[in-house]
Amino acid sequence: MTSPGASQRRFSSLPATECLARVQARTIGRVGWNSPDGPQILPVTYVLRDGMIVFRTAPYGALAELRDAHRVAFEVDEFDLVARTGWTVLVRGMIQAVDPEALPGLQTHEELIPWAPGARNLVLAITPEHVTGRVIT
Repeated sequence: MTSPGASQRRFSSLPATECLARVQARTIGRVGWNSPDGPQILPVTYVLRDGMIVFRTAPYGALAELRDAHRVAFEVDEFDLVARTGWTVLVRGMIQAVDPEALPGLQTHEELIPWAPGARNLVLAITPEHVTGRVIT
């Protein structure tokens, strides 16, 4: 059974520049990686700075295992449940710890303040290698 209006909807690819603009316009995304315990996906607050997706985490939490170079996926999206439309962007690349002094203002950047309590002073950055996105209208 199809939903009302489904025949009028269509998927379209988003160009990489539009994908990155949508990443830059958001502040919450999900990081996915293969951990020793299996696949993990966790939400983070982030900023796009100098072409990298940057976020802070606890130095001993699950995300801390990504401090040494790892391949990850990062996703942001937006959906309108009533209209059944939306978009999603997937970024794949390498993540590693970065010196917060190399990116001034990160420690006080409002969007980069994690929602989770506790010390979140490990700064991780994803360098995009492959960026794709699609929209359903």
